[in-house]
This record gives sequence, C-alpha cells and structure tokens, in this order.
Amino acid sequence: MPVYTVEFAEAVFVLHCFQKKSKSGISTPKADIELIRARLKVAETIAQELRHDNTHH
Repeated sequence: MPVYTVEFAEAVFVLHCFQKKSKSGISTPKADIELIRARLKVAETIAQELRHDNTHH
C-alpha cells in the first residue's frame, strides 16, 4: 500500500495512502499525484502556522 508522507520539524503529515489495484505499472495515477500536491500545500501552510505559533509562546 503506497503511503505518501511529509515531515516538518513541527509535525508529520500523511498526505495520501491507497491500495494499489493494478498489478502492472509502478507509477502513481495522475489524479492521486494532483491530490498529493494539493495536500502538500495545505500541510506546508499548517506547518508554517505551527512554527509561527511556537515562536510566539
């Protein structure tokens, strides 16, 4: 099962995981890649907010 994660100093985010249905081909479908990219942008924003909050406490 492919699991896509990203780790920042503030947190680890699971961006996407899914059960691979096709036995042939190793590439991740384009729709999944687009979803991962969108979630990465959100995760970067959240990590930045957490970083900002931690520096002001």
